[in-house]
Amino acid sequence: MRQLLIGDCHFGTSSNSVIWLENQLKFFNTQFTDILDNKNINRIVFMGDLFDIRYSINQQIGLEAKKLFRKFSNKYPNKEFWFIAGNHDYYSPLEEFHSYNIYDLVFGPEFVEMNKNFRFIADYPYEDKNTGNLYLPWYYTENFQNFSDLMYSLDLKNIKNIFCHTDLAVWDYSRLSLLKGINIFSGHIHNRFFKPEFNLYNLGSMFAFNFNDVNQKKYCYILEDDKLVEEIENTTTPSFKRYFNEEIFDLTENDFENAYVQLCIFNTNINKAKYIERIKDIKKNYADYNIKIQIIDSTLGETLEVTYFNSNIDKYIEDNIPEYLENKYVFIKDKIKNKEEN
Repeated sequence: MRQLLIGDCHFGTSSNSVIWLENQLKFFNTQFTDILDNKNINRIVFMGDLFDIRYSINQQIGLEAKKLFRKFSNKYPNKEFWFIAGNHDYYSPLEEFHSYNIYDLVFGPEFVEMNKNFRFIADYPYEDKNTGNLYLPWYYTENFQNFSDLMYSLDLKNIKNIFCHTDLAVWDYSRLSLLKGINIFSGHIHNRFFKPEFNLYNLGSMFAFNFNDVNQKKYCYILEDDKLVEEIENTTTPSFKRYFNEEIFDLTENDFENAYVQLCIFNTNINKAKYIERIKDIKKNYADYNIKIQIIDSTLGETLEVTYFNSNIDKYIEDNIPEYLENKYVFIKDKIKNKEEN
């Protein structure tokens, strides 16, 4: 079996932006369709967070998504389309509300009844015993007790791959020890993270959404015989790029094409003649592109350069890590420390 794995799509991103919706529909109607036509795919697995806003659904977003997938069901009746529910696909992060999911709202039982090649995995895990694949909705990875109870209830010798929606970077040895030799493929974290020595593969998002994805390529993946055999770059939707100081003098039209671009200039450089002229030239020649000039404090740049060569990497991380990653960093650091002490 050849499965196409698709990371987080987040239909409705950027506050239900119509522009972003059009970008995503373009990807599915062109590049995605080309993959299905030419890559001999049997099953397409969406790895969670098909939609972006968990507590409401914009009518246009919901209807366009439903129309899109109904079209695929009719065009590819012999291909299976499977959807794992991610945290953004539920109304609430509280487990007792797991029955309130966006797949029931947008698609509903009638859609599933009429489109037999579609499966939504939201309420409970699904084990495909024919292929040795286990598909887990978000709630079954976030609660370790639920996860371990499920693993002990299964015959893990028959499971080759687990597909889920979680942050594999924080999985500890107690969890990994249950799954020795099983491949774990996950959505949820938008930056891809591979740790093949533990069979962990955070696939990243299908699209770049903002400058958290700066200078990153995005991929979907083909899995065959329990191995990732091909990664296919998303070349359709916009990317996010950032250039600093002297880099702006080497830019060409290709660097601005289909991208959101930040030109970051030190405040000590912004009034220099050559920078003024170059920025004027860029604004004149590339006026139709999405370009923003960002003035940054030169002392920040100097601090980063000095710290980069400083051996105290822990201090650097603690000073610069984003707030939303602090707890995960502390968790992983403590785990490593305890392992070393033991």
